Amino acid sequence: MKNFTRIIVLIISLSLIVSYFVPMWYIDLDAPQYPEGLGMKIWLNKMSGDLNRINGLNHYIGMKKIYPDAIPELKIMPYLIGLLIVGGLVVVFVRKKWLYMSWASFFVIIGIIGLMDFYSWEYDYGHNLDPHAAIKVPGMNYQPPVLGSKQLLNFTAYSYPDIGGTIIMGSALLALLFVFVELKKVRVVQKIKKANHHRNFFSTIMHKSAAVMLLAFFLTSCSIEPQPIQYGKEQCVFCKMTIADSRFGCELLTKKGKAYKFDSNECMINYIVKNKIGEETIYTLLTTDFSSPGKFVNAESAFFIIDSAFQSPMGANLAAFAEKKSTGQFHAKYDGKFLSWEQTFQQVSEKN
Repeated sequence: MKNFTRIIVLIISLSLIVSYFVPMWYIDLDAPQYPEGLGMKIWLNKMSGDLNRINGLNHYIGMKKIYPDAIPELKIMPYLIGLLIVGGLVVVFVRKKWLYMSWASFFVIIGIIGLMDFYSWEYDYGHNLDPHAAIKVPGMNYQPPVLGSKQLLNFTAYSYPDIGGTIIMGSALLALLFVFVELKKVRVVQKIKKANHHRNFFSTIMHKSAAVMLLAFFLTSCSIEPQPIQYGKEQCVFCKMTIADSRFGCELLTKKGKAYKFDSNECMINYIVKNKIGEETIYTLLTTDFSSPGKFVNAESAFFIIDSAFQSPMGANLAAFAEKKSTGQFHAKYDGKFLSWEQTFQQVSEKN
């Protein structure tokens, strides 16, 4: 066993101690009637956040109340992480390769089982509903995603690893990576000694485990996507009016994957100004091409016209176009009057 691998195992074991003091996972719920959102954090041994308010809302759709004391995983997880920490320290001092392989395999298997158990827990709460609930939607279930976001009635649910979950998943991947480093060393020795047929067993298990873990991270990183606006059904986050005109709909996507929807460009700008939302929070800003209703375009590369002919929902008379030539019949009349996103942002924000 390489000395560098022992150092990595020591770092992983010490990092896992941090997971006792920070949340592992968070589930956020966004809806127009809750502009600040509702959130629930899952720790190794408890839950925190707006649990009582979420239980109150779940009552109306027949979902079971969430009682942290009744969840056995919250009692087991501290011991499992403790076992990994102690096991890692044993690996560091004993220096046996087979012991490291066993420890890393146990670590990865626990991670996979943990994700499967989390999915099963969400499935139970989202599908086994009280048939006498006040709100019943045929065919509807309320299971939030394991990773990513999902629309549940007028709520958008977000589920992502928090600091503790990131440490644990990152540590598992790192342990797995160094299994391959050790296996590479074993392959060289095997060519010399022509022995040890167990290598293929470990290699197969670790390749499949790596694929699952890397896929989980890939899905997390690729989950920030625009969410279509349901015109006539959804409310503008800023003015609370129903988003009805598909020529003016806008959307703000955050780097956490949250989507805030607006009925006009002026509402999106005023929301950003009022809530002091900075560039470090914004993933992208989307507006609608006036000449192609319902089609999102990047607001920061679009062209804007302010004129009474457009009558946007909140009275700014502001329309966006993907490119100047898409203005069609308006091009001749407004040529030379197009505004950039920065100019438009400044004009609208200065009026408020």
